[in-house]
Amino acid sequence: MQIEVKHPTVEEVFTASFYEIPAFQREYVWKEAQVSSLLSDAQDALFDENGSPTTGEYFIGSIVVYSSADGVFQLIDGQQRLTTLFICLCAIRDARKQAEDVESVSFLQGMIQDQYQTLEGTTGTRLRLKPLYEDAGDVLESIALGQFGCLTDGKGLPNSARNMIHAYETVSEFLQEQFNGDATAIRKFQAHLTKRVRLVRIQTAGISDALRIFETINDRGVGLNALDLLKNLLFMQVKKKDDFDKLTSIWKDMVHTIEKTGRGEKPLRFLRYFMMANFANARKKNKPLTEDDLYEWLSDNKDAIGITSNPIAFAKRLLVSAQAYRKFVTEPDFHLSNIYALSGRARQHLIVLLACEVLEGSSLSVVTRQLERLLVAYVLAQEPTKALDLIFADEAPKLQAWIAHHLGQSDFGSALNAMLDVWVQREIDRLNPRIEAALDRLGLDRKTTCRFVLWRLAQQLELVAGSPLADAPIGHFAKFEVEHVLPNTPTQEHLNSFDQEAEYGAYKQLLGNLTLLEKPINASIGQDFFALKRIEYQKSGLFMTKSLSESQSVGVKTSFGRAAKLLSQHAVWSSAAIRTRQAEFARLAMDMWGFARKSAL
Repeated sequence: MQIEVKHPTVEEVFTASFYEIPAFQREYVWKEAQVSSLLSDAQDALFDENGSPTTGEYFIGSIVVYSSADGVFQLIDGQQRLTTLFICLCAIRDARKQAEDVESVSFLQGMIQDQYQTLEGTTGTRLRLKPLYEDAGDVLESIALGQFGCLTDGKGLPNSARNMIHAYETVSEFLQEQFNGDATAIRKFQAHLTKRVRLVRIQTAGISDALRIFETINDRGVGLNALDLLKNLLFMQVKKKDDFDKLTSIWKDMVHTIEKTGRGEKPLRFLRYFMMANFANARKKNKPLTEDDLYEWLSDNKDAIGITSNPIAFAKRLLVSAQAYRKFVTEPDFHLSNIYALSGRARQHLIVLLACEVLEGSSLSVVTRQLERLLVAYVLAQEPTKALDLIFADEAPKLQAWIAHHLGQSDFGSALNAMLDVWVQREIDRLNPRIEAALDRLGLDRKTTCRFVLWRLAQQLELVAGSPLADAPIGHFAKFEVEHVLPNTPTQEHLNSFDQEAEYGAYKQLLGNLTLLEKPINASIGQDFFALKRIEYQKSGLFMTKSLSESQSVGVKTSFGRAAKLLSQHAVWSSAAIRTRQAEFARLAMDMWGFARKSAL
C-alpha cells in the first residue's frame, strides 16, 4: 500500500488542491452544535481571553483522499469537517465584503474557487470543494458564489442542503456575536484559522487503499491528548493490582459519564474546566490554562493537587464532578435551559457550576440566574464571550471556598446572591448602555438573539400572569412559529398601506413587529392585513399574542392585570405601534434580567 501523509494548514489545503466528495458518501449532517464547537474550539486554541493570539498550532483531525486521473482529490473521510471549513471561508468572505474590507479578500476567494488546467491545456473555473451526491443540491455552489441571499430557509430541500444553509447561518452569527462587524478582527480570525489550524491529509494511490485507511482510523483512533496523559500519570502512581483495577473502573466511568451526555461533550473540556474551577493557580503566564497547557500544569502540580499521594481519591473526585457536569448539561434547571437556548455552544458557565456542584434546588437556581443575566448581557452587548474564561477562572475557586465556609447558614441563599452580585453586576454595569441600545434596535438581523429574547419575553409574561404556562421551560415557547405582524413577504398593497413604506423592510424585522403563534393559526392567517389578523390572534394560547389587540386584564390587582399593564393594545398596526411595542419589550427585558434602565416609556 502506497501512502503519502502531509499535515497542511487550512490555507494549504484549499489553495493548492481541489476536492470532490464522491456520490456514495453520506450527506452533510453537521448541525449547529458541531459547527459551533469547531469554531469555538478553534477560537479557544488560537486566541486568549483578551483576543490576543496564542502560540503554537491547532490540530483538528485527519482527512483521507486519493487522486483521480484529473488530479482532483476524492474525499473518502473528513467530509463533515472539510465542508464546514469551506462554508466558514465563504461566510468570512461575505462578512468582510459586507464590512467593505477588501484587504487580501481576493486571496481568500482563491481558497474558495480558482482556475484549473486540464491535461489538454484548457482552463476553467472550479470550486475548491464540490459534493457529487444529489442531496447537496446547488446550495454549496450558491454559498461559494456569494449567493446565499438567494437561498430559501431550507424548507423542502434535502437534509444535506438544509444543513449547509444552517451551517452558514451559524458561522455568520458566530462572526457577528464575536466581532460585531469589526473588519480587522474578522480578518485576523481568518488569518489565524487558515494559517495555524492544521489537518493530517492521508493520500493513497486508489479508492481501495483509501477505504482501508478510513476503516483503520475509525476503528483504532489516533493521538494522545492531555486526558490520555493524565490517565497515564495517575496509573504511574499505583502500585497494587487491586488499586489498578479500581482506578481503571473509576476512570472508565468518568470518561463515559461525559461522553454519554448526547450533547457532543468532550472529556478534555471537562478536565480543563475542572482544573479552573478547583485550583486558583491553574494558570500559565497569569492566563487560564488552554488544553495544550493542561498536561504540563498537571505534571508540575501533581504533588500539590493529590495525584501523587492518592491517585484513586483524585480520580473519584473527577468522577463526582463529571456526574455533576453531566447533570448540568442534560438536566438543566430553568435558567440553564435559557442559557442553552441563547447559545447552543455556551459552555464557560460550567466552570462556575463545577465550583457549585454541592448545591441543588433553590440554592443552585441563585447561581444559574446570575449566570443567565451575565451571558445575556454579553450576547446583547456583542461582547466576545471568550473574555468570560478569565472572569470565571478567577471567581470559581473563590466561590467554591465561600460555599464550603457558609453552606448551611440560615440566610445562605441571600448571602450567596450578594456574593455573586459583586462581580456579575460589575460586568453588567459596564455593558449596560450597550445592552439597552441593543434592545431598542433588536431585530431578525440578529436572528438567534432576537428569537431567544422573544421566547424569553413570552415565558416571562406567562410567569407574571400566573397562567398555566407559568412553569413551562423555554423549549415550549421555541416550538411556536415566529409571526411577522407586518407580513415578511409583502404585496404592493401591503407596502402602500404602511405609513413608512420606504422603511418597510427595516420595520418588519424589528422585535416589536414579531410575536409567537401556533402553527395552525399562523398557516390560516398567511399574509393577511392586521385588521383580520388581530381577530385570529385571540385564538392563541399565549398572553403576548392575545394582548396585541385586546387587553388581557382580569380584575384590578390580579396577576393577569399586572401582566396586562406591561403591553399596550393596537387597533391599527403602524410604525408608531411597532416602535411602542419595541420599547415595551425592551423595558420588560431590562426588568426581567435586572438590567438598569436609563430611559422610560
